[in-house]
Amino acid sequence: AAYADMFRVAPPELGLRVERIGGAVCLFAPSIPIVLFNRVVGLGLRAPATEAAADEIVEAYRAAGIARWAVQVSPAAEPAALPNWLAGRGLPQRDNWAKVYRGIAPPPHAATSLTVEVVGRDRAHEWASVALEGFGMPPFLGGWLAASVGEPGWRHYLASDDETPAAAAALYIRDDVGWLGIEATLPTYRRRGAQGALMARSIEDAIEMGCRWIITETGEDTAEHPNPSYHNMRRTGFALAYLRPNYIAGA
Repeated sequence: AAYADMFRVAPPELGLRVERIGGAVCLFAPSIPIVLFNRVVGLGLRAPATEAAADEIVEAYRAAGIARWAVQVSPAAEPAALPNWLAGRGLPQRDNWAKVYRGIAPPPHAATSLTVEVVGRDRAHEWASVALEGFGMPPFLGGWLAASVGEPGWRHYLASDDETPAAAAALYIRDDVGWLGIEATLPTYRRRGAQGALMARSIEDAIEMGCRWIITETGEDTAEHPNPSYHNMRRTGFALAYLRPNYIAGA
């Protein structure tokens, strides 16, 4: 829902769109060759997936001219044959994302010398530039990211060193669930507690606004590829719900 809302406010020239196929949310961003923005979420959850739906999804991405895209499959998805259907259509499993959740227990204190504040439309482009630089994404996406600042359901945050922005994050609320995302820290400010402080503030705000559950996701933490973000999530009270495999075309 958060990504669909981000796509809703995207500048028309980017050509972003969302389609629902077989009960799944399909994100199409032909102008942005990044899997994060070209992926399928929720297939096989609202209703069991079908091979016809899998074929329709594959054809939709082919018609959009998108070579590299992903289907993220929850362990709760049905039927059990779905991963095999995807692999047979050119989408082998490549890696996993860790999906985490927490309830409304107050987050632990996050020690940092940075200050965290909520920002509005007047600082939207400042927030977007920090997020883009922190993620290493191209500057032309700045207008898109800035467009969601101040929209209903959203709250955006900056962590700053005195007056200098150091990290960015966002909170999206739908019904009684809060999603934490777009968390990025500038390279020169990493290891200073920015992400933990932003998470703690977002969690506090989500609880205050009536959320019963708070969720987010990150790459899987492994011995070969440790993920500091995952450890920050665990420190702020998140528990692992499941590992969500990524079945990726064109990888």
